Amino acid sequence: MKPALIAALAAGLAFGGTALAADEKCALPYDVFEASVPHTDLEECPAKLKAEGRFCRLAVVAEVATVFIFDEGSGCLVQSVSFEEDEFKITLQ
Repeated sequence: MKPALIAALAAGLAFGGTALAADEKCALPYDVFEASVPHTDLEECPAKLKAEGRFCRLAVVAEVATVFIFDEGSGCLVQSVSFEEDEFKITLQ
């Protein structure tokens, strides 16, 4: 998948930092995300995004890192947050 397409997908999925209401349909199930978006599994969500019952995935395209936050129970995307290159640092272990 081309970086521009991934960025467009990430931008389209971003909810402006807001979560979905509990009664809305699943905007993006994890199994669809897993098969469609190149990403890295995070051991834990970044501190500012951490919440009980959630797991995070990271997609980096060009100078933008997007954290996708999913509900452990339903597997639905509940939030995505994008960071510009001067807002994040990646550490390899």
